[in-house]
Amino acid sequence: MTTGTDTMHSISRRGFLVGTMATALLSAGRAAPASAAAPTLASVPADGPLVRAAISRLLGRNVDGLIGLRQLTPQAGEADAFEVREFEGRPIFAGTSAVATLSAFHWWLKYVAGQHLSTNGDRIVLPATLPTPAATIRQSTELTERYAYNFTVFGYTTPFWGWSEWEREIDLLAASGTNRALTLIGQEMVWYDTFQDFGMTELQVRQWISQPAMQPWQWYGETTGYDDEASSFSGPVSLALLEKRAELGLRIIQRMRELGITPVFPAFAGHVPDQVFADLHPDTHIPAQGVYAGHPRPYWLDTTEALYPEVAQRFYQAQTDRFGTTTHYSNDLFHEVDTDELPAVLDGADLGEAAKAVQDELEKAVPGAIWLMQGWQDNPQLDVLNAVDENRVVVLDLDSDDSRKWADTEAYWGVPWCWGTIQNFGGRLGMFGNLTEPGRTFPEVRTSSQRKRLVGSAMALEGTHQNPVVADLLSEMTWRRTAVDLEPWILAYARRRYGADDPHAAAAWRILLRTAYSFAATGHTEKEGPFETPFAAWPTLNLTSACNFGPDDWRYDPAEFAPVLGELLAVAPALRSLPTYRYDLVDVTRQVLANRGRLLVDQLREAYEARDRAGVSRQSQRFLRALDLSSEILATDRGWLLGPWLEQAKSWGSDDEERGILEWHARSILTIWTSKTLGANGLHEYANRDWHGLLGGYYRPRWQKFLDALPGTISSGNEPSLEDEWDRFGLAWTAQTEAHTTQPVGDPYTVASRIAAELAGDPV
Repeated sequence: MTTGTDTMHSISRRGFLVGTMATALLSAGRAAPASAAAPTLASVPADGPLVRAAISRLLGRNVDGLIGLRQLTPQAGEADAFEVREFEGRPIFAGTSAVATLSAFHWWLKYVAGQHLSTNGDRIVLPATLPTPAATIRQSTELTERYAYNFTVFGYTTPFWGWSEWEREIDLLAASGTNRALTLIGQEMVWYDTFQDFGMTELQVRQWISQPAMQPWQWYGETTGYDDEASSFSGPVSLALLEKRAELGLRIIQRMRELGITPVFPAFAGHVPDQVFADLHPDTHIPAQGVYAGHPRPYWLDTTEALYPEVAQRFYQAQTDRFGTTTHYSNDLFHEVDTDELPAVLDGADLGEAAKAVQDELEKAVPGAIWLMQGWQDNPQLDVLNAVDENRVVVLDLDSDDSRKWADTEAYWGVPWCWGTIQNFGGRLGMFGNLTEPGRTFPEVRTSSQRKRLVGSAMALEGTHQNPVVADLLSEMTWRRTAVDLEPWILAYARRRYGADDPHAAAAWRILLRTAYSFAATGHTEKEGPFETPFAAWPTLNLTSACNFGPDDWRYDPAEFAPVLGELLAVAPALRSLPTYRYDLVDVTRQVLANRGRLLVDQLREAYEARDRAGVSRQSQRFLRALDLSSEILATDRGWLLGPWLEQAKSWGSDDEERGILEWHARSILTIWTSKTLGANGLHEYANRDWHGLLGGYYRPRWQKFLDALPGTISSGNEPSLEDEWDRFGLAWTAQTEAHTTQPVGDPYTVASRIAAELAGDPV
């Protein structure tokens, strides 16, 4: 662990005392607060101009004079409700809250106007006079808490977003019924403001703060900006970057408040700047917390110590000065710490007393605040829930649609809780989703006597903006009291997404429902997420998953999936220019090629074991051809390009040096994660992506090297062992700065048609 002096040496090794960092060091004292008096969340009118403005943004047209908005009174048993009505030839959207009114608009858009919004393409084609419902539609929910975001979304999806992405995202959240949303952007400035009051220098604090995409794990208490060796996420973060992120964070929070979404702030669970902080307070119990994925965790200020209330109150005051207060705060004491590891982590502290102290200081700072805890792995423990005021706690059961932890804990022993879903891990791509559990099981849980104090839902995907059909159904289930029949529902989804009742589109989505979207709960026994693309895996003939946490076996029969491509290509010509169709066509083509790659690895292994040199050569070329075709189809849609991710990251830099650091950081989290997680037990490839730029520039060279070496080992029967080579290659690639395109090339339909014809002539 680095000390304050060691930290300075680390900075020098990275050259950070030049340019951006030198400029930041010239700033005397603190940065000025982003907002001296940020507003608290107040009641937002359900029929106000801010709601109307959001509808206009989502439709891409001014709706003044075209719609009406009304305030609605909830009925008995309703936490929130909306109605869609007709009045004088106009659609009227009425809600008991701003979120409910926007949900009324979204319901109308789908089920009256037949249009479609998503994170991956919209289809909005409306007449001058907007359609109205034949009769009043009323939907309601008993769920008071409709929560969005895993902490990791801020690392795998949103770390480099600007306001344009966030404005659209917040509008979609509200229209999807979300009324609580985690907000981490800019919250690291609270650390900056807080720890300087406890003996740390401005530079020491900035060194502790990770680069943006790794900050979720720092809030979790799993990583730290201090690092024995330079890594892509280690500090110091520049003051300019801190200030820009705090400014964006405040803007996000203000817009959420305007639309009636409660921003969820991180709570202070005692994570402090490591040995530097401990050395400054030698008489206080501040134990080290071990390691996470090869990296030291932050130190923990024992929350039962006398110093903790002082630091906690300074933290909450700094947070209030910057962003105001809210009603919901989230953080866990010991995230992903196994029960048998807890005694060493606590180092003599009492778990229940530690939890009570966290809640007490939150209550002191923000009376009546709700502490959101995450139900994940061994957390929260019964000792924690027994020690706190359960009426000011809500447990987010992150994985209700698979592991069903709520059922194993008697609905968290009677504490208020939310039924949640992760579905996606690491932002990994692949057509995959669990529609069965939210569409059928969740309504059953809501009426079961075993639910006890079920109060909400939690959409806790680790990475978002893929498989939009999943988010579409999840958002609806807030307002549905009964299970849905999935086949009619998904056919209606396809009709809205493409704007026609096309028989080939319907056939394609029937297949997708039976295959990619057929997953149901396994008790978390079949690992996480989709059966990953083979192209992203470390090359081997005995291929299972690309990352160490992906499934080892097929989620479905690839032969049953394969006809989807032909069906999508056969849709009516009028549909082929739609952005929704083009995105889906790329996704399906990519998935067909990934599945083909898996089958070709099997054939390659068979040829190798048979010592068939000609067969090894042929299957190697077929495999590389499938990879190249994948790269070609991905190039046709901006949503599948590496370039925008890298350019967004660099856009946050204040000079060339900082832009270089941020690019290194953005490359690393998708590939090596960090240098200390490489190897068989690491997190490398955890966030792998089927992106143009990654396939050709990162994944292909590894496979080419492996396949070139393969014939030379046929006689021994021992495939090339190149793991160390992949380590070195990964480190070298993340340090590169070559530009990647940000604009698509080619027409998806033309390219996909040619690929389909080629595959038909060369079946696996």
